[in-house]
Amino acid sequence: MFSDFFYKKVSVNQILEFYFLLFLTAISLFAYTFESEDIIAYSILILLLRCFIYGVRGGLNLNITFLAFLVTYFTFLLTRIIFPLFFNTDELAIILGETVFNVEINKFVNLVLYIALLSVYIGYRCSIQREKIENVCYRFYDYKSVVRVRKFSKIAAILFSFFAFLSILDQVRYVLAHGYMDFYLNYKSLIPYVIVFLATFFEYFVMFFLATMPSKKESKWIIIIYLLVSVTSIGMGQRGSAVLAIIFVVSYYFIRNGINPGEKPWIGKKGIFTLLLSIPVLVSSLFLISYVRAEKDVDIDDSANLAIGFFYQQGVSVNVLGYAKEFENILPEGKIYSAGKVVDFFNHNTISQLFFNTEPVKPQTTEHALNDHTLHATLTYLGSPSLYFSGGGYGGCYIADLWVDFGLFGVIVGSLIYGICLANIRKWCRKSFWGAAVGLMMYTNIIFAPRANFIDFIYVFVPFTAIIVFSIVFFVKNKFVYNNE
Repeated sequence: MFSDFFYKKVSVNQILEFYFLLFLTAISLFAYTFESEDIIAYSILILLLRCFIYGVRGGLNLNITFLAFLVTYFTFLLTRIIFPLFFNTDELAIILGETVFNVEINKFVNLVLYIALLSVYIGYRCSIQREKIENVCYRFYDYKSVVRVRKFSKIAAILFSFFAFLSILDQVRYVLAHGYMDFYLNYKSLIPYVIVFLATFFEYFVMFFLATMPSKKESKWIIIIYLLVSVTSIGMGQRGSAVLAIIFVVSYYFIRNGINPGEKPWIGKKGIFTLLLSIPVLVSSLFLISYVRAEKDVDIDDSANLAIGFFYQQGVSVNVLGYAKEFENILPEGKIYSAGKVVDFFNHNTISQLFFNTEPVKPQTTEHALNDHTLHATLTYLGSPSLYFSGGGYGGCYIADLWVDFGLFGVIVGSLIYGICLANIRKWCRKSFWGAAVGLMMYTNIIFAPRANFIDFIYVFVPFTAIIVFSIVFFVKNKFVYNNE
């Protein structure tokens, strides 16, 4: 959008939107100065609605990645800010033990959330405008080398799904026997390590298979297996994995509408209608699961309150920003939290342990909280040591990572990067196999970033599993050379 001023004439609507966003930002800054956190909250809501309108008007096939991010951003970061503007959430706040911050922290959190959302929107708009210039689909999925990868990765995904199921079922067994909190403290697998390691191959091969742009019929069972594995993880309390998988599959269907090798659309009006009808059922189910996990009685009578309760509960990730501000002066120095997973991997991986005499990561320990580069562990340790040592945690938030490391500048740049990536994933999926594979793997981590670490979309390519699987696929794809490629 703003880049349009530099490479082509802009429309009246674009000029009006520029001044609208400028005015909305000015109001937010003014409200911050005069300690009016509610006005900033209304500004966030208006910006969010503008983003949704833009995404829907542009078409789900084109903007599904951006819309999916908006859903997770709203769910994990905005519900506890926006819902109190319209609903009485006092009882929910008491039940869930909501943290109460002072006015200074609250208005800081609201302003940073506004800036981050605006940055994602700008990054997306600027990139999508350029993306429309080249509306071409390259038929790379017909190449013999890609077809070979498709056949191989399909077999591999089915094979490794058995290991994935075994690994998850063993974890579910432990949670049912000992409880969710104890899982993070004392869990030890009863199955051989080789099975646990092979289980990590499953999702990579699923992504490689989908990156080959298979037909809807051919991909049916792989997608079903992928969803079943993800849904099974609910048994160990990880609702996020199941929801993330569902969002990813829905997004993939819409992406495929624009990459269609002579078939009818993957998802049409009937599919969208069915999807909308299933949302209340999914929300209610997840809310009930969360209460069962927490061993609380459910005392909510109607579906409206059930939905409000679910979304309000999920919005706990916003507290991570509040804790980051509250503890900014006592956080350990010399840390790089925004790239924490990568740093910790190189510090604690098997090779480092073997050649540099390092030790593996020790979760829920003082050493991990203070010496490693994991912000959510550090914040939990500082804010609630008893919760930390009992296996709990505040969770993550990519905005907190960026702000602690680089301030508002980091939040803006990191969010712009996310927006640019979200706009380009569809283009990558149209242009090449490797682009599609990288884009799909990055996408799953970007849409979960409001509740996770900033670097996750890059870290997905770092572990030994990724290196091994990428090497295997590279060999399979390049086994022979074809003149028509």
